Amino acid sequence: APPGGGASGQSDFAMAHKYPMISMNEAVDRVISRAHPLPQESVAFVDAVGRVVAEDFVAPRPHPPFAASVMDGYAVRSADCPGVVTLIGASRAGAPMRGAGNTSIQPGQCAYITTGAPLPPGADAVVPAEECGVDGGTVSIDANVDAGKWVRPVGFDIKAGETLVPAGSLVGAHEVGIVAAAGGGEICVHRKPKLALLSTGDELAEAGEVEPDASSGGIYDANRPMLAALAKTSGVDDVLDLGRAADEPGALASLVARAHAEGCDVLVTSGGVSEGDRDYLKEVLLGEHGGGIEGEVHFGRVMMKPGKPLTFAEVQSKTDRGGNKMLVFALPGNPVSAAVTFHLVVVPTLRRMMGWRDPRLRRVHVVVSSDLKLDPERPEYHRATLDWQEQLTTTSLGAFTPGASMDDVKSTRHLPAAHSTGKQVSSRLTSMRGAEVLMELPRGPGMVAKGTVVSALVIGNVSSASVQLPAISPEVVR
Repeated sequence: APPGGGASGQSDFAMAHKYPMISMNEAVDRVISRAHPLPQESVAFVDAVGRVVAEDFVAPRPHPPFAASVMDGYAVRSADCPGVVTLIGASRAGAPMRGAGNTSIQPGQCAYITTGAPLPPGADAVVPAEECGVDGGTVSIDANVDAGKWVRPVGFDIKAGETLVPAGSLVGAHEVGIVAAAGGGEICVHRKPKLALLSTGDELAEAGEVEPDASSGGIYDANRPMLAALAKTSGVDDVLDLGRAADEPGALASLVARAHAEGCDVLVTSGGVSEGDRDYLKEVLLGEHGGGIEGEVHFGRVMMKPGKPLTFAEVQSKTDRGGNKMLVFALPGNPVSAAVTFHLVVVPTLRRMMGWRDPRLRRVHVVVSSDLKLDPERPEYHRATLDWQEQLTTTSLGAFTPGASMDDVKSTRHLPAAHSTGKQVSSRLTSMRGAEVLMELPRGPGMVAKGTVVSALVIGNVSSASVQLPAISPEVVR
């Protein structure tokens, strides 16, 4: 064999790859740096759930707009208490005291009042009904009453001009209620991104239709329905379904161009980005196969498992170079790789476009419940379910990123146990079933032992996790 080579004459040193491998942290940084909050729009406040507020919502009026009773009882003048006063009328929620000249409380008088009702003029306090004695048209009060007792003054809950829902807030049910209480009609939010989905591969068939021919290597397309569902759970419901495309560069280029022409902010594809002789997608995104598009690939490989071929690009029209650029995420075709990379890079991008201040996945600490063998070549995002009820003995706290301290994890008593979802091969989509976190495991060799504390990125709805710790009766300081 020639010097420095094997029997084939090839160098022992691999040629530099066109797309250098980058870390996942760097990949997320690059993606977020190119995703920007979308323009704002006004929507009816009842339709704003899941949206991010673009401008502070300020109270147009105080609440309550009148002095209101906190109790069912009697509106009185505090100066008359204790004493016997004459009942002259009633003020009820939605029906303040009016008519027959009895519109204000004079010395020695009172009015029946219900919770939330306006305090009649002249009254300055409320006495709960159970603290009063009633005899026909008179009411006896045995104790002193302070002015303002059991009364909410004007603006007690909300002051006029008060910022109720600050810009950057994620609107939920309670924010909707706050806006309604203040009398708001619309709220200013960031526009949601429009997303396109495309599956690639000659082998794909649509689920629920003709059964794929196993002898020809056919399989069902799991990625497109799954990614559409992930987009929906991420708050994006404007999805253009581009269907399935064969591994033919011209057809791929035409569909990418269609997504851009139809105003999509983001295109997510799966398949066609690895090293195979029919993996054309990177070339298509660069504009090498027509379609009237051109683009820039910002990265084409990531040091991670699963999902190494993950690719991120920006595409624009060749005839309108000053126009909008579409962000393109070309995910690997294996379904687990597609799911994991969608969580890690696409979800933060969508959040950023919708106006989230911190769009990254939330990180927690967990205790691994079994020994986990490490991959010798790449860091792994290991799928796991959480269990707060199983208490494991912590054997190791591991190492921490710069800036972290032992105080950050000084107590592991109630860290959840993280149970692996089983075989972690990228084709086994059942390893995503019920997964609530992706455990961040380092590159090997070696293993992470049972009882080790590791960091994990939240991908599931933790509110439905196995969390049912015992209720605590706190120590009361008097």
